[in-house]
Amino acid sequence: MNLAWLKATAVALSILISPQVQAVSILERAGNNFRTAANNQEYVLNKSNVNASQFGLLRTYNFNAKVETQPLIVEKGAGDDDLVIITTMKNEVIGINARTNATVYSEKLGPEASSADMDLWKHTPTWGISATPIIDPNTDTLYVAAWMLKHANNNHFRDYWVFALNPRTGKRKADPVRIWGQSQEGHGCWFNDADAVYVENNQTKQYVYPKLRAGLALTANHGLVLAFSSNAEKLLGGRKNPHGMVVAYDTRGLLGQSGFSNRPGIFCATSFNGWGAGIWHAGGAPVTEGNKIYVATSNGTSNNGDLDLSESMIKLRFTPSVNGNRPVLQKMDFYKAFMDERTSGSGCLWPDNSSEVSCGRAAVNKAGADWDFGAAGPMLIPGSNLLLQGTKDGLLYSLDKNNLGKHERFKHLLHQPPLVASYYGGNKAENWRRAQYLNLSLPCPPPGHPEHDWFQPCGNPQNNKMHHIHALAFAQRDALGGIVYVWGENANLKTYNYASRDSTYPSFRAEGLDVASGNMASPGGMPGGLMMISSKPSSKNNFPYSVDFNSAILWAIYPRAGDVNKGFAEGQLVAYDATTILPNNKMRRLFRTGSDHHGGLGTMSKMIPPVVANGRVYVMIYRVGNVDHCSVPGNQLKVCSQLKIYGLK
Repeated sequence: MNLAWLKATAVALSILISPQVQAVSILERAGNNFRTAANNQEYVLNKSNVNASQFGLLRTYNFNAKVETQPLIVEKGAGDDDLVIITTMKNEVIGINARTNATVYSEKLGPEASSADMDLWKHTPTWGISATPIIDPNTDTLYVAAWMLKHANNNHFRDYWVFALNPRTGKRKADPVRIWGQSQEGHGCWFNDADAVYVENNQTKQYVYPKLRAGLALTANHGLVLAFSSNAEKLLGGRKNPHGMVVAYDTRGLLGQSGFSNRPGIFCATSFNGWGAGIWHAGGAPVTEGNKIYVATSNGTSNNGDLDLSESMIKLRFTPSVNGNRPVLQKMDFYKAFMDERTSGSGCLWPDNSSEVSCGRAAVNKAGADWDFGAAGPMLIPGSNLLLQGTKDGLLYSLDKNNLGKHERFKHLLHQPPLVASYYGGNKAENWRRAQYLNLSLPCPPPGHPEHDWFQPCGNPQNNKMHHIHALAFAQRDALGGIVYVWGENANLKTYNYASRDSTYPSFRAEGLDVASGNMASPGGMPGGLMMISSKPSSKNNFPYSVDFNSAILWAIYPRAGDVNKGFAEGQLVAYDATTILPNNKMRRLFRTGSDHHGGLGTMSKMIPPVVANGRVYVMIYRVGNVDHCSVPGNQLKVCSQLKIYGLK
């Protein structure tokens, strides 16, 4: 037999089978514990075949509930096919065959709550599983947190429960555990305080409910991490105050192993008489590294030294259960970005205002304007000390994970000044001016606009609109750095060269062609672009997180028109060449649904990025109104979800 023919056949076979052999699972929010939103094990999709003629919609799957969580992918979890795991706001866990669309299993964990009493914008009829679950590959366990009614037919008392499930069947591996307890750092905060109640129309109700939006995370020493906010972000007083909390379990205790507690360690981000510091992260999970945990908080009280840590980055250490005692969460360090509870006007904007850079952003006599430092989840660049945080200012803060700086404002940033990343790619001096006087980043809606008083005082951002950052992605070049991707609200995708050393300042690289919420008047619409990167691993270095720049694609979902926060918006899925720079610093678009005039995706889900694995792209959208197979309680708006699966035709 001809030797050359054998060699050619072997090469062809390797090309054909390599996507199957070199497949990958996506087991957590943003793909990894660093939250880089990058999959560098994608061998099927590349820059040559992601185009309108070869790539497109393969199939859809409808849900009888709203979905607010990222899909998880288990390689060969459904026999020889990939398993897609979806969780819903009706507390369902559903497994789907990625190739056949068949339902592998559907498990109902418990009764969901009606959202009628806290659905501000009237588009979330039920509340159940709202945080992206996580799969522990060491024990093959799917951890899910479900919000359930405490008593049947009583919607006024609700509990969170943690479930340990078999990801391939949805069946329980141990009894679920109710989340409850007092914080450990001495603040006196209680999780789900059933004694903080009031009576209305002869019905007893809780003042505050904990709310779980951020995805679940795992530490390297058996810790399961859940980061909470609450349904009220204002001063209520004493036991009624809402608090941001971090709750962490020893997974061995959750699995019922003897000698390990199934009670949690609990950290409260504000004091008993403080409030706020909710951990939202726009659905993004905390960063974990070894036994360390990093979370970013939002508005609330922060003037009380290191007791009230709203608008902060907080570093915690998880110590697992020992001799049956509950685990411990210990505060190690923090960074306080600004103090929203100061009032604006003559009492705030003094000549040396740069020391309290954003104290003028709260309305007069109003505590805690909604300018969340924790608007996005944090991201840690692998192999470095560089911890990045995107905020509602459109700024990207670069922190040293080993020295967050506490009250030092900009002094301990690894890159000074912070980068005005989502709407401005200018020079260092202009970035410093805008960062030092943050009111320049706030829009000025016209008098009579419902948001006019909220944005006082204000400045002159691009297009006079908000540019909140709700997501980041990172393409690792090598151990020294790579490319950061930021797609803020009411702007287009921006990319920056980013070094993991503080001696090299980030530089603007290129921008995309599409504008998020392009039809909205000031102050604009939410949430900007939600992103993920796919590529093969780098062939130029052995750093495990490096991507192959020749095959790297930036995938994003963004609102082509409308606001996804207060209403619904027409979405568009786009794929960009992640690394090529065209003339005038533009990026090369490879694929998009729809056109310049139509998004083509459907109604965009609020905070769910695309997921790319093994030649398929998984996208969640909403189905709104009079749609089939969508039931909601009472007379609430019918809102359910649909999974769209894209791939090579």
